[in-house]
Amino acid sequence: MKKILFIVPVIAFLVLLFSHPGDVASGCTRGLTLWYTAVLPSLLPFMIVSNLLVATGMFRYLNPFYAPVLKRIFRISEEGCYAVVVGFLCGFPMGAKVIGDLVQKRQISAAEGSYLLGFCNNVSPAFFLNYICLSKLGCRSVPWKLVLLFYGLPLAYGFFTRPLYHFPGSDSGSFAPAAGREKKQASLHRLDFPMLDACMMVGFSTITRLGGYIMLFTILVQFLKLLPLSPSLLALLSGVLEISCGIDQIASAASFSPAVRTALVCTCAAWGGACICAQTKSVLAGTPLSVRTWLRGRITLALLAFLLVQLPAAAPVPYGCW
Repeated sequence: MKKILFIVPVIAFLVLLFSHPGDVASGCTRGLTLWYTAVLPSLLPFMIVSNLLVATGMFRYLNPFYAPVLKRIFRISEEGCYAVVVGFLCGFPMGAKVIGDLVQKRQISAAEGSYLLGFCNNVSPAFFLNYICLSKLGCRSVPWKLVLLFYGLPLAYGFFTRPLYHFPGSDSGSFAPAAGREKKQASLHRLDFPMLDACMMVGFSTITRLGGYIMLFTILVQFLKLLPLSPSLLALLSGVLEISCGIDQIASAASFSPAVRTALVCTCAAWGGACICAQTKSVLAGTPLSVRTWLRGRITLALLAFLLVQLPAAAPVPYGCW
């Protein structure tokens, strides 16, 4: 039965590939354009630099700026604090990639990585402010209440789910290193050209895989337009599949009121889409971490975003702004 459920969609997708080459070309072009103009320049430099910071251990020099606060809030290690900062600032799927790298390098335990994965992989503030708030929601200025709510939700999720996780040294208040971590990993590794080449190749490999997923899911979104669906349902399904296409269609759907439109756009951004789920699973390959932890966090945050954005005390004003 499982094989049938898997084979049927694959066959249908292959049939559409050969029967609708125009839609395939359109979706492919849009996906590659999105990857080349937005994803590659915004993520690749961070990937290479983050690879170098983790490989050399130099990210520890950044920890004194934020670790004292984050350690007390989330009761995590100093190394885990770096994943929190990157996950909130750099966008999907950099948070998951850094967490996976730290677990692979045995800088943090798998249990701590699983905990961080639930809330440290979010849409970047630049994308949320520029693309979502100003461009798609039509805000005339930065809606700070909406921004604080959107990024406060994952922080609250991380704080309240912390008692569900137990990893070495986290509950004693000492923030001791993970069990089994080698002492030599506490020292810095000298940066040389072989290490730089390796970090660059890992970055290029990861960004290329992400481009493939984006292209695939934008083609799927294009195929959705072949179905006899209403614009509202088409926009919602597009948001389930791919974040940028979904937000674009939801923001332009006339059937949604400003309040519902704002809530749905934030829900789509909090969820990330099936495309981001595939990207996250890709960057976690080779680690003991499961994408299911990320899924639980994303689904919970998406539902909370939809409910809380529509609170009467914070109802959107005209143009969908807060």
